[in-house]
Amino acid sequence: MPATAPSVSVLLPCRNAASTLDEAVESILRQTLDDLEVVAVDDGSSDETPARLDHWARQDRRLRVLHRPPAGLIESLNTGLAECRAPLIARMDADDRSHPERFASQAAMLSAGADLAAVGCL
Repeated sequence: MPATAPSVSVLLPCRNAASTLDEAVESILRQTLDDLEVVAVDDGSSDETPARLDHWARQDRRLRVLHRPPAGLIESLNTGLAECRAPLIARMDADDRSHPERFASQAAMLSAGADLAAVGCL
């Protein structure tokens, strides 16, 4: 793990998402903003999700996996949020894909707009 905090933490809760997880993770790791970390929280999956997350974590040190017994989305988000190190938190579902410029655009918008507390995307 790098000594300095990344600029963006991507919080990725997962439960039984093996069929979509690879596309989601790949879309995060291929961002133009590469100063990020992924905090993936496996919420007691019974499919290949834990193995897929561990595979990605071995491939890219920016991804950290937290395995936990099933407790639901809110608990997974709270667990992951406590582990995020960046000043900006991005939330993503394991069945989503992000445009390659997503995090760079959102970080720039938040930096430029002192009156903004959050930004979203389609």
